[in-house]
Amino acid sequence: MVEDAGFDFLGIALVVSCALAIVMGVMATAYRTQYLSALEERAYTRGLIENLSEGVYRSSLDGRQLTANRALVRLNGYDSEEEMLANVNDIGREWYVEPGRREELRVLLERDGTIEDVASEIYRHKTRERIWVSESARLVRHQTTGRPLYYEGSVREISETMARLKLEATFRKLTSHLPGALFQFRTRGSGRHMAVEYVSVGYFGIVEMTPEECDAADFLLAKLVHPDDVDGYMEGFRRAIDGAALLDHEFRIVTSRGTEKWLRMTAQREPSPDGEGGTWYGYISDISLRKRQALEIEKLAYFDPLTGLPNRRMFVDRMTETIGRCHRDGTKGILLFIDLDNFKSLNDTQGHAVGDAYLVDVARRLKASVGPGDAVARMGGDEFVVAIETASAEEAVASALAIGAGNRIMAALRQPFDHGDVRHNSSASIGLLVFGGEVASPDDLLKRADIAMYRAKAAGRDALALFETEWLDGEAERFTLLAELRKAIADETLSLRFQPQMDRRLRVVGAEGLLRWTHPKLGPIAPDRFIPLAEQSGLIHSICRLVLGQAVRQLAAWAADPATAGLRLSVNISVQSFASSQAVDGLIEMIESHGVDASLLTLEFTEHVTAGDTAAMGRKMAKLKALGVRFSLDDFGTGYSSLSRLKGLPFDEVKIDGSFVADIDKSEEDRDLVRTILAIAETLALDVVAEHVETTSQQDFLLAAGCGYFQGFLFAPAMPAADFERFVRASGSEQRAPREEAARLSA
Repeated sequence: MVEDAGFDFLGIALVVSCALAIVMGVMATAYRTQYLSALEERAYTRGLIENLSEGVYRSSLDGRQLTANRALVRLNGYDSEEEMLANVNDIGREWYVEPGRREELRVLLERDGTIEDVASEIYRHKTRERIWVSESARLVRHQTTGRPLYYEGSVREISETMARLKLEATFRKLTSHLPGALFQFRTRGSGRHMAVEYVSVGYFGIVEMTPEECDAADFLLAKLVHPDDVDGYMEGFRRAIDGAALLDHEFRIVTSRGTEKWLRMTAQREPSPDGEGGTWYGYISDISLRKRQALEIEKLAYFDPLTGLPNRRMFVDRMTETIGRCHRDGTKGILLFIDLDNFKSLNDTQGHAVGDAYLVDVARRLKASVGPGDAVARMGGDEFVVAIETASAEEAVASALAIGAGNRIMAALRQPFDHGDVRHNSSASIGLLVFGGEVASPDDLLKRADIAMYRAKAAGRDALALFETEWLDGEAERFTLLAELRKAIADETLSLRFQPQMDRRLRVVGAEGLLRWTHPKLGPIAPDRFIPLAEQSGLIHSICRLVLGQAVRQLAAWAADPATAGLRLSVNISVQSFASSQAVDGLIEMIESHGVDASLLTLEFTEHVTAGDTAAMGRKMAKLKALGVRFSLDDFGTGYSSLSRLKGLPFDEVKIDGSFVADIDKSEEDRDLVRTILAIAETLALDVVAEHVETTSQQDFLLAAGCGYFQGFLFAPAMPAADFERFVRASGSEQRAPREEAARLSA
């Protein structure tokens, strides 16, 4: 029994041993299989890592490179992992451009365990080329203790991305400082479908809106375009898109703040590959300043800056169109040439500010006197023109319409002009011309209307004159006379004649120099013919210089002769010329260069001098007064003077106008007026010279009234210097001789 039990034990042990052996064999086989599989998986993973496009690495905690895949090796410029690992000793010092960059990343890894897509600038290790990379990494710790073991991660180069971002940033900076706006829009199909894809920041400044307020996709500026420019704006787009041409269009917008701006939009199309539509790249510029300047230039070129009326240039253009319509329709037109009476006197005496205000008021009156379709223009100075188109083909009807229009304008201009304390009784001389569509230039028509205007002025001013063809001959004469006057001034064939001035004892104390012109072919030409012509043409300044030069030279000649030494000489000077900056200095230079006694020279002004800028005139007169020059107020009592203004200027004498002297022997009113003038002069301590004394009864009244000096045909006419000197000698030898000499000279 016992033996049986022992036998069983050994058998069981043997069976168990066999079973264990079998189990261990199976387990060993399974482990080997797993090991081999793990090796195969590891090799597969390494192969996968080796062929990744991103660089994969493992690095030690102290900055040594432990492993690197093929992509990372190439990124660093090496040919093999072995070569790279042998050369990289300190990643932080050798790899990152910024020295503290690896330490920054280490701190993040210690804190967070991972980093993702961190951009850094590094060196391509072998070549030292600077590149940009994006890096992701993790800190690997011991599974049991948590102790940091190493870093592993991936790296990819992003140099192109960074360059593009840099370019984009630069582009944004540049476009933000552009004065205009860049844009891009795309068209599809036939161009009916459009989509705005891009606008630069400058766009929002142009439209005066924030990006949040603005929907640029709403076809750029369509909602802001000025109502008058919408059709042109859309048509410009259509033409460009249909023709695949360059878009170039100028238009106005009105911003949400109410600002009106002029813009220019230019764009070029880049066709799409499929030929359907395309992309447009363009630029919007604010051209408001240029447009304003262009409008100002146009205004200066075509409009009078003072009155705002069209100027001669624009009027001629309109007249050309009017002539064409008259020719086409067979109708008549009317041209009115308007010259303001006495404007020069107003301007010279009251100053340019008053004169300008008057011109502006005249422009207003003219526009109110004609229809809205009629043309009113200022030709310059005090000349205006009006052109009216009629519906009539009849000369007589058009002439009646012209006279009616002229009368309306004259009535409007006769209304007094009030400006502050100044009241000017205005009027005008108007030339009328009826014209048709016959071949004629605007300049020819203006010339004819101008001739008619001068006829109206010659008739006494404040009048109308309808042009007649035969007047062209008279205009030719006027043109010839002006040319001859220029030559006479240059050749000094204009000369002074001397009319004696007598004292109460009938002694010659001086003379008035009166300008005379004797033409070699035309004969004597009266001053009332050539002086107005000189004033109209601007030659009056040259004439005044000539008169002053002859007067100073004559005084110098008289000073050398005991018979004439000490005689005074008076000459009449234009207020306008005397007011010029060169007049006073020029006269001083003449006086000093000839060494004459300035107290013997008297300058005569008309009463206009007392109505202008008396302060400026007083300063000029005082400058000459310091040398001794005397001043006389001519034609006293006929014009604008007031006692307060007369007191403000350093006059030495006044001259009683001959119109008052003429009737003193038969008009009590004129006698009272002369007595008043003499009383005023005595109060102001002024000498008095009576002009145009022609009868002994006039002389006797003036003597009795207290007049101190006389001048007129009773004593002698104006005569050449040699005759005047003989007259002076005769008056010195015998008291009655002057009148006998005067009779001889008159004969």
